[in-house]
Amino acid sequence: MTSMVHVYLKQGGIRMSSSLICTVGASLVSNISKDNELKKLYEAKETEKIGQYFVDSKEDPEKEQMFGAEINSIASIVALKYISERKHLHFLVSDTIDGKKVGAILKYYFEHSKLAFEKVEVHVVDRLDDARMEDFKRYGLRNLIKKIAEIIRVENNDVVINATGGYKAQIAFALALGQGLKIPVYYRFERFKYVIELFPLPLTLDDSYYFEYNDLFELVEDEDNLAEFEDLQSMYNQLPEGARIFFDVDRIDNKKYITINPMGQTYLEIVRNNAYNRSKKVIIEKATTFKFTSNNTEGHSLPMIQKYRVEEILRDFGYITEARVLKYSAGNNDKQPYVSIRGDELTITFHTKNGILHVAAKTTAKDKNELEMIRQNLKDYLSDEFG
Repeated sequence: MTSMVHVYLKQGGIRMSSSLICTVGASLVSNISKDNELKKLYEAKETEKIGQYFVDSKEDPEKEQMFGAEINSIASIVALKYISERKHLHFLVSDTIDGKKVGAILKYYFEHSKLAFEKVEVHVVDRLDDARMEDFKRYGLRNLIKKIAEIIRVENNDVVINATGGYKAQIAFALALGQGLKIPVYYRFERFKYVIELFPLPLTLDDSYYFEYNDLFELVEDEDNLAEFEDLQSMYNQLPEGARIFFDVDRIDNKKYITINPMGQTYLEIVRNNAYNRSKKVIIEKATTFKFTSNNTEGHSLPMIQKYRVEEILRDFGYITEARVLKYSAGNNDKQPYVSIRGDELTITFHTKNGILHVAAKTTAKDKNELEMIRQNLKDYLSDEFG
């Protein structure tokens, strides 16, 4: 078979993919269980020793099934030169004991073998556990989609996806996301000798649903709180049939709730990443003034605002003209800030060990597309500040 190097056209020249996203399944666990010594090491959580066993093996990692689907397929991708360099390798593992152990084995192998990458990261996908069916459906798959989209954005689209390992649903949505973002996806069927490339289709996604019904998408997307259908039914009823496929309405304990389903999350991430990519080519006006307003009824928020430099961080971002405190509540929930669109403004939620702060922000955006671009850039900016 003739080897090919996948290249992407980029403004000002040509670049080649140098990073790889890989979904992870359980084939390695199954293989290890067939070897008594490896099985003992696995049960004892001696993941580095197992990794070293595969590093020392004289067998061909592309052909020997004992290595598992992930190593087999990555070895094939490297051999066929579908990536030009081995810079960054991202493994997406399930939120299970097996997932974490397999991730550790793969990380060791791809740091020490002849197939070593410069940097290897293992991402545990929150709630991706098929033993908890509702969590898997409602949160796990969506979190997987979010993580893949985030990595693609961080890697500036200089990435390919290996969807060989993992649940069949993982593979399906990794492929859908790759198709929508024009990212090549590779898959190795069990009986094939090498991976096949699933080329992106020359199709353009209709982003009008997102911008026209953004309020509903944003209100429902919050994964920490299920939205009651009764509260949002009037907004849902306004959706055209083509947009309703992105939502699920389920009855839980005799009450209806509305959630974004995995296909809806895929749609959101495609639209948002495409907007983010457009933002690199569009010059958005910088803010010339900035005003920060505290809420008199939320005076107890001031220590948190000062400790986390909220006013300074929002001012230095450069595209916010006005920010005002909406609400503060006590709590200890230290996670990344969340940025959403509400009408023609952004709402920023800061989750810290010293409480939760909600801030509304006016920006320099001239239209919905620019507002989405600013939202994405602010999300990345805050991720760096609070990382």
